[in-house]
Amino acid sequence: MTMINIDAIKEEAITHLQNLLRINTTNPPGNEMQAVIYLSDVLKKENIEHKIFETAPGRGCLVARINGNGSQKPLLLNGHLDVVPCEKEHWQHDPFSGIIDEGCVWGRGAIDMKNMVASSLMLLLEIKRQKINLNRDVIFAAVADEEEGCDHGSRWLVEHKPDLIQAEYALNEGGGFSLFIDKNVFYPIGVAEKGLCWFKIVAHGDPGHGSMPHQNMALVKLAQATSRLGANQFPIHKHPLVSGFINRIASKQNFLNKLILKAVLQPSLTRFILDKIFPDAKKARQFHVLLHNTASPTIMKAGSKVNVIPSDAEVHVDGRVIPGQTIETFLQEVRQIIGRDFDFEVSHSWDPVETDYANPFYDLLCNSIKQNDPQALPLPYLVPGFTDSAYYSRLGIKCYGFAPVKLPKELNFADLFHGHNERIPIAGYLWGIKVLGDVLVKA
Repeated sequence: MTMINIDAIKEEAITHLQNLLRINTTNPPGNEMQAVIYLSDVLKKENIEHKIFETAPGRGCLVARINGNGSQKPLLLNGHLDVVPCEKEHWQHDPFSGIIDEGCVWGRGAIDMKNMVASSLMLLLEIKRQKINLNRDVIFAAVADEEEGCDHGSRWLVEHKPDLIQAEYALNEGGGFSLFIDKNVFYPIGVAEKGLCWFKIVAHGDPGHGSMPHQNMALVKLAQATSRLGANQFPIHKHPLVSGFINRIASKQNFLNKLILKAVLQPSLTRFILDKIFPDAKKARQFHVLLHNTASPTIMKAGSKVNVIPSDAEVHVDGRVIPGQTIETFLQEVRQIIGRDFDFEVSHSWDPVETDYANPFYDLLCNSIKQNDPQALPLPYLVPGFTDSAYYSRLGIKCYGFAPVKLPKELNFADLFHGHNERIPIAGYLWGIKVLGDVLVKA
């Protein structure tokens, strides 16, 4: 069986990642077509079949395919090309430089998720060059707009070109990274995702002159409601997947940490343990979102003049919903926290996604990680955010969060994701290509 030779392609793989990071695809506005053209130019040189779609002005998707022998159904590799905005003044290096420093490639999208785009591109090139015989067609979708709700990316493909991306399995972001807890290194593999609810809360009050404050000011009412929402008083929801995830981690800890982790699953103790006892505040936050619906206020708007009390005020909220719950039950929880004297307007929403993982393909993902990191402990995971899998799953595709990267202990994945100084270790990036290549060859 021909395997991918990482040493032979490492410089090319690094260069493609750097070049993609240098293309500013901040969403909004996106401008992903610039990255699509780059990918297309590379694929053309290797005569790899692909199609380009302009889903809106400047917004682009690319779908490429390498044919297998057809003995198994296709496998979809997905990567979104857009990235979230960044505050350049807080970065050690220009976020669109693709610079190499401290053994890492730096740039917005290095982890989320141009690394997967570059990895998938590199593997398609190498499979074609080496004429590797695959059991499955491998489809590569590089898509727009994931960070703003997928409308011009995976949603567009699912609704307009489903035959091009139809597959048995899909590999996407949301797992495959190293997670250090105590002396153990776990590799979460996403098999479920929280649902999404982006909504606006609107408060109404009486207008007036700024010199005459009163008791029915919309902005004050909204601020008080937002403060209650920020206190994170949502009830605990123990999904079996999360209980298994925490119990598996607990089984590898010392006696005291084992007791602490197991206590997190006791509803009467959860908040106290996470707020007061848990040894690592960042890890506590990561466990909190796995056990609760969440609602993060992100944008507040009110008024147009400093001396006029506005009659309306609004706050935009990013809500995420535990599997087993619905958008409706989530919004009921929000109303119980903030009160009912507000209007709600939902802009984007979909229910949680869950994928079967009792199958040989999931086992292959785990084995590929363990073969490349003997210390690894892969385990199924609930992705706290949403990904393009929310739409691909509507075609019956079994979607897994698996964009492998090996991180050193001092780099926490959650800090890099949408954070300042986003970067990926070169060694960990190349390791991820090797793991992903092993999956493609053996699938």
